[in-house]
Amino acid sequence: MLTIDYGYTSAQYYSPQRSQGTLQCYYQQAHHADPYWAIGHQDLTAHVNFSALEHQGQQCGLETLGFTQQGLFLMELGLGDRLNANTNLKNVDLMEILRRRDALHALMNPLGLGGFGVLLQGKNLSPTSQTYTFKGFRTEPLFC
Repeated sequence: MLTIDYGYTSAQYYSPQRSQGTLQCYYQQAHHADPYWAIGHQDLTAHVNFSALEHQGQQCGLETLGFTQQGLFLMELGLGDRLNANTNLKNVDLMEILRRRDALHALMNPLGLGGFGVLLQGKNLSPTSQTYTFKGFRTEPLFC
């Protein structure tokens, strides 16, 4: 099972800096902090506690195979090669090349989408699968 979302490990999730919680409110792509404003017309979301997901997965027989940030994960899958190939496109104007480059950079930016967590869990793995090293993932448990 592959989980990709914005969130934190328990140590980060429950840190004193996050004393107001992780609830996020958005109205017309603008962030604010009042979930009771524009009821029914805004998006409400919260960050994922990846440690809790890992722990619950273990309770259900899932083994954690890796955890990393989306930017690192995508680079391991070849996003850097994709960026390089983007500069060598023929019959594509400069503005389109720059637009594509900016979109790919947004996926890797650790202060934005690149900071999303990527948690990989598996169940009933073969002995060969259990020893496989997944590039870019750390293998120690997340929860404290």
